[in-house]
Amino acid sequence: MAFTLLKPTGIDLSQTFNFTGSVSGAGGGKVLQVLNVEDDTAISTTNGSLQDTGLALNITPSATSSKIFIQIQPQLLAQSNNEEAGLGFGISREIDDANNTTVFETKYSYDGLYMASSDGSNADNIRAYPYVAHLDSPNTTGVCRYKFRIKAYSCTAKFNEASGRSRMYLFEVGA
Repeated sequence: MAFTLLKPTGIDLSQTFNFTGSVSGAGGGKVLQVLNVEDDTAISTTNGSLQDTGLALNITPSATSSKIFIQIQPQLLAQSNNEEAGLGFGISREIDDANNTTVFETKYSYDGLYMASSDGSNADNIRAYPYVAHLDSPNTTGVCRYKFRIKAYSCTAKFNEASGRSRMYLFEVGA
């Protein structure tokens, strides 16, 4: 008696499928944990050095080889009466409440929020919800605290102004 191989015309994804063995060719980069926080604390600064905003989150990597992918959506406002002004930002990391390190920072006024008048008159305001992302390699299994910070370039830099809300997401990515 001959056998006939029947091939399905589709897959019902609502079913449960059991697999054995391993998937090859997929590589690393598995997401091991995801954490998030929202913050509505308003702060304002005219300081040209990074200042804490209150947006911070802890994550404890499960392996020293893990990477931490940081996503931030801050609500920012730069106010100025100058012809040119800008708002810079950065991300710092503490490990086990020590070793505060800046892992990302805008270096120049035009790297973050930047405003300039085209006719030489004074600039005004610029408000934005930029997307900020950074991949960090903390090389630890200790508690890592990530903080979002801002600085001013010839302006008043504001975070969460007018009841704004900012968000931070931390993803642990396995090697």
